[in-house]
Amino acid sequence: MKLISRGLVPLVVLACAGGLSPVPAMAAPARVPQSVPLVTKTLQLRKPSALSSKWTRIQKVTYGTATAKLGTAPGGENLMIGPEYGVQVPDTTWWYADAAKRRLAHYTDTGTYLGQVKLPAKYLDQGTYFQWARPIALADGTVVLSSTTIDSPGLLKLSPAHKLSRVALAEYVAVMVTSGASLYGFTESGDKVRVNPKTGTITAVTLFKGQGGYLFDVAVGSGRLTVTRPGVNLRLNLVDPDHPSATVHPTVEAVMGATGTLWLYVTGVVEVTPDEAYDVVGVFSVDTTGTVSAVGRSRVWYSDADPGDGQHLGMRYGDTHPTLMFIDTGAVRVYRRD
Repeated sequence: MKLISRGLVPLVVLACAGGLSPVPAMAAPARVPQSVPLVTKTLQLRKPSALSSKWTRIQKVTYGTATAKLGTAPGGENLMIGPEYGVQVPDTTWWYADAAKRRLAHYTDTGTYLGQVKLPAKYLDQGTYFQWARPIALADGTVVLSSTTIDSPGLLKLSPAHKLSRVALAEYVAVMVTSGASLYGFTESGDKVRVNPKTGTITAVTLFKGQGGYLFDVAVGSGRLTVTRPGVNLRLNLVDPDHPSATVHPTVEAVMGATGTLWLYVTGVVEVTPDEAYDVVGVFSVDTTGTVSAVGRSRVWYSDADPGDGQHLGMRYGDTHPTLMFIDTGAVRVYRRD
């Protein structure tokens, strides 16, 4: 689930591997065996500042009309909106959903332009509009995007050979993670499901599966997260040290590393009074044994150029070092954790 503050007005939405969809404010946590005790921890989220020194900027791709630059498009109120985020594939290159230029744009890990795949009219809404967002990469290098057209749910796939194809879905699914072969996310009613990206088949599940086959579940509530893994049952109480009695209303993005470490990027809104609220943020990990890392600092995660429907936190398949992507005014910036 995702709760975004835009002008300090919270909106409850679902966080996926780059997607947003309205859902109930609290998804039911996964059931765990009674033999797994509940462990409660308190984590501090803080106002945005600079990223901690453990994060290094690896990429800055600017906007412009040149082919090697990413595009922007008018978004109302004199805003210019950037790309629908990007994703790193196993060969360490990146693909961006460049909606303004109706293409998928290809870059090296350091941001050097490699080429593009333009979308033919048959893959555009009404033959004109770029209807794809939330890119996610499979283990074989296939990039999968989700349709943003309400009455036409489906997936757009770019093969490693740079060939496009479309797979229809029976209903919209907000994709959160991939095992490398299947996609996992929520339906609009909040049900956890697995999606076969080859056939579009949707199957109900109780837990998500990340790369390496590691199972997990994350549920969000006012002032807390619950993280469920085999043998792990965590309740993480979220507090703002500046106002410890105020409730943190969180958003969470999750990715799984190759060795089973689950990384969480948590943003939130703290309402001090009915007329005063502000943002807090933090990034941390939970390993296979339930050990929770220290909470790292983070910068402001949104901008006037951000389309607001992507996932900042990423993990290349086969890697153990997460990335953070920010769609800023003027450029996309990507950071990798050491």
